[in-house]
Amino acid sequence: MHSCSKEINVGDTERTISAIAGGGLLLFGLSRLSLTGLIGMAVGGALLYRGLTGHCNLYEALEMTTAEGHPAGARSRSGARRRPRHDGTDASLAATGESPPISH
Repeated sequence: MHSCSKEINVGDTERTISAIAGGGLLLFGLSRLSLTGLIGMAVGGALLYRGLTGHCNLYEALEMTTAEGHPAGARSRSGARRRPRHDGTDASLAATGESPPISH
């Protein structure tokens, strides 16, 4: 069976702000019967989803996270931690020529 659960990659403060802003935009969009209202509902819904689930598809595509407790990786320019490129099976590391992560 295929699991639809997504990794949490959005920090707590960012999740709270996303949920509040998303809820507000969603309500704004529902109060308008116009293109602006439709756009507000779409953006609000996406932000609300991001806040409630803690998952951002853009962060996933960029291989980054702002969630606390995530394994340390390189930081992006914004200061967000980037996920390691490989979860690191010996075969995949050997095939790419990369060194395994150092365990502490």
